[in-house]
Amino acid sequence: MNIFDEILHRLSSKTRTRALFNDVHIEDMEKIIRRMQKIVEEKKQARVIDQKERKARQSMIRNIQNTLKENGLSLDDLNERHVESDKRASRKMHTYEYITLSGDSVFWYGSAAGRLPKPFQQYLNRTGKKRVDCIVSEND
Repeated sequence: MNIFDEILHRLSSKTRTRALFNDVHIEDMEKIIRRMQKIVEEKKQARVIDQKERKARQSMIRNIQNTLKENGLSLDDLNERHVESDKRASRKMHTYEYITLSGDSVFWYGSAAGRLPKPFQQYLNRTGKKRVDCIVSEND
């Protein structure tokens, strides 16, 4: 049992609390009570602030919902645009074929952008072809 559990256990019973403060002077007990009252007031004020913030947040949410309804929009419409931007960011994958210096035909699977394997880049430089000229099949 940690110290906080022990304190709560002692203070949760009038008999245990009385036994705990049996040898304590009244002035010290009153000082402790004043400190505890200040803590209670601080907690109450914090709760009021939290409730005000929560109500303000709920009000903002209702305003946004009303604005969406007035304009004939839903949350799906907002997410749809995000999905479209993700689609534009995706890269199509292709299977490419190129011929190495030794004359071997090699298939390479990759995107239409980015770095190429060195032998593939050498093939393009040597032949003057572009990457798209070597596409054998398109894959998604």
